[in-house]
Amino acid sequence: MKMRRLALSFIAIMAMGNLFAQSNSDILLKVGNEKISKGEFVSAYQKNNLISEASEKDLREYLELYANYRMKVQEAESLQMDTSVAFQRELSSYKNQSAQQYLTDAEVTDQLLNEAYERSKYQIRASHILLRCLPTAQPKDTLAAYHKAIQIRNEILNGLDFAEAAVKYSEDESARDFVNPQTQRFHYGNKGDLGYFSVMEMIYPFESGAFNTPLGQVSMPVRTQFGYHLIYVRDKVPAMAKIFISQIFVSDSLALRGEARPEIKAKLTEIQTALKNSSFEDVVAKYSEDMASKEKQGRMDPFTPNRRPGDYVAAAIKLKPGQHSEPVASLLGWHFLRLDSIIYSTVNDETRFMLKNKLSRDARSQKSKASLLNKLKKEYNYSEKGKAAAMKFFKKNLPESYFQSTRVAIDSLKGIGKLKPMCTFADQKITAVEFARFVSRFQGTQLNVPVEDFLEQIFQKIVGDKILQYENTQLTNKYPEYRELVKEFHDGMLLYEINAQKVWNAAIQDSVGLERYYESVKTEYPVAQPNDSLQYKPLSEIRAIIINRYQDVLEKQWLKELKAKYPVVVDEQVFKSILKK
Repeated sequence: MKMRRLALSFIAIMAMGNLFAQSNSDILLKVGNEKISKGEFVSAYQKNNLISEASEKDLREYLELYANYRMKVQEAESLQMDTSVAFQRELSSYKNQSAQQYLTDAEVTDQLLNEAYERSKYQIRASHILLRCLPTAQPKDTLAAYHKAIQIRNEILNGLDFAEAAVKYSEDESARDFVNPQTQRFHYGNKGDLGYFSVMEMIYPFESGAFNTPLGQVSMPVRTQFGYHLIYVRDKVPAMAKIFISQIFVSDSLALRGEARPEIKAKLTEIQTALKNSSFEDVVAKYSEDMASKEKQGRMDPFTPNRRPGDYVAAAIKLKPGQHSEPVASLLGWHFLRLDSIIYSTVNDETRFMLKNKLSRDARSQKSKASLLNKLKKEYNYSEKGKAAAMKFFKKNLPESYFQSTRVAIDSLKGIGKLKPMCTFADQKITAVEFARFVSRFQGTQLNVPVEDFLEQIFQKIVGDKILQYENTQLTNKYPEYRELVKEFHDGMLLYEINAQKVWNAAIQDSVGLERYYESVKTEYPVAQPNDSLQYKPLSEIRAIIINRYQDVLEKQWLKELKAKYPVVVDEQVFKSILKK
């Protein structure tokens, strides 16, 4: 693998120069039938060097390396090393990975990345009220849910406490207290409180609703895949990576109700008095009921804000280092918190890189793909002239039980072949037969929308897939930099494969040749003897060194053969023009 990395590094340095505009198309170098321009060579050299500081010796050495590299690639191609199944599979994988950046709208992607970067600087605490409304809901049901959300918001703006409204109206069951019917355990409701979160920790529409709502205000209804949300932004703070606290804990199952038994109240009061006269550590030792933290003088394991309840975090981060809080209620009991320190998140180029990777896997990336699809439809003259007739045909002829069945074929329905293409773009088309075969993948699906609506969803899916697939085939024509990237990887793989065959593995496998070479150089590895007799290190002790040297010998012999097969011709006049620069 080390050799492979070296080979690919070499190709990246040498051939990536093609990505830069060639300063001159004059032919500097001919290697066999391949012609290499002055601009290509200069760009490759400048990838890791400054041409203005290069001496003639530097350039000639690099020219020789470059010519050797091109000879090896030509030889590998002549041996058809790039036709194997394994080679094509790896090349195809690389092409698909590299293509992804061209299959989204770069402008929209940049906007989403910048938005995520700015949001990563903060953490928000929010509560919500959910009114469920599936994406497939009928318009009248969607409108009813929206109007109900507006009505609830108006009540809150007129004085109704948000937490009370969440308990009363929210269709997120976690808002209310409940008893698990299986375990019979009582669970406190969160009254809509979601605690603290930052970018990419909530679904994108909800995240946007929260970040776009001013602190202390309630959003207008925000639509997500779950329904409509009212979002109350309770806090907004600089992003924190770790919070370090110590605590004194008193167990109490009634704490979240805001209640305490007389003996618990007395103990809490006693702790408050003790904290005025004693060190926090001494009070921990005497009163805390959390054995794990008690053994560490109350110190807790550091945590991120999204890993603790909102009230717990809010109480801690409002303290100054060394200060302690009043008792804070939790599901388990009462906590006296002391803030020890906070490590704030570092937002930098590394953050941007991580966010970019997350963005490609996040649902918000669909905005970028949708934008690209709209542009491609215009570019490729997308038309749906035959769609209406085809949809009418399917609605009329699709058996009622089709989606509950797994055996009914609709791609051979009478008359389907006579229908005009449902859509066309570039030189492509999607026929009714092709659409019918695509629809067949969804047999056995339980529909929760009318059939015509489901068919429309499927149609948009196949159109999007087809256009992007076609665009993928056009990338090498549209984007020279993509074409060069693929060529570089192709040549880099060839360079590795042929070096492995002709040099690296050959030196290891040729035991007779290796032994013969060792005999020719062993005098360079003497071993001192007490009686001054002449001894040499055995091959077993210096095998790695000898293999490395033997590889150099084999490569030199091989390059001599390649130069005879692929003559190298340098245009000295063009070369001298480089020196003048």
